[in-house]
Amino acid sequence: MAFQKRSFVGKGKLYLGRYGQNNLQRIGNTSKLSLSIDEETKELADYENPGGGVADALSRIKDAKVTLTLHNLNAANLALALFGDASAINAGTVTDESHTAHKGALLRLDKLGASSVIVTNAAGTTTYLAGSDYQISGGGLLIPDSSGIPDADPIKVSYAYGAQSLIEAITATGQEYTLAFDGLNEADSGKPCVVDLWRVRFTPTKSLDLIDDDFSKLELEGKLLKDDTRPIGSSQYFRYGFQ
Repeated sequence: MAFQKRSFVGKGKLYLGRYGQNNLQRIGNTSKLSLSIDEETKELADYENPGGGVADALSRIKDAKVTLTLHNLNAANLALALFGDASAINAGTVTDESHTAHKGALLRLDKLGASSVIVTNAAGTTTYLAGSDYQISGGGLLIPDSSGIPDADPIKVSYAYGAQSLIEAITATGQEYTLAFDGLNEADSGKPCVVDLWRVRFTPTKSLDLIDDDFSKLELEGKLLKDDTRPIGSSQYFRYGFQ
């Protein structure tokens, strides 16, 4: 093969899908995609001659890893990072959701972003006033100390809510994925660079910043596992192609 000079600055889109399903979906803006291969070496010391040295050595691939930094915190990516299950909830209404009101406390409603709220006592004979008896927040109702709702009183709440997503975390462990990088080389006129990782098992994100001064991100690491379905003579771990 003739010598080829090639510098590389990578950009591109990442696609992810459950292993074996052939359904790769775009995961969004990703600032880091890195592959690493760890080697394990066994050495046999020279016991025949003074001064030591190495008589023989054996090297094996210990493991291969992929590291990602995701900036698109949609439901699918959060479920991936939190080992969770994501569900989409359609907009709707709730009638007479039962709760107990405590002064100075946040009363969590079953759905997020309540609007058109009506709060009554348990019998439905008294309607409380928004702003003075309760305040509406994204997570539910704030009951001020000055509220006319008696402390620890049962109440009923009716409201409307918009479409929302819900991730139940740490409920889906051991999932395996296929990852594809549909990239380009910015340092070489945008020529294509495509990498396929056949079988990946991720570990959960080590942190999820919920209060910060910067954009949140998801940092993920995954192990590349052997894919026995790959054709003979091809890599069972990943493939790297470019122009």
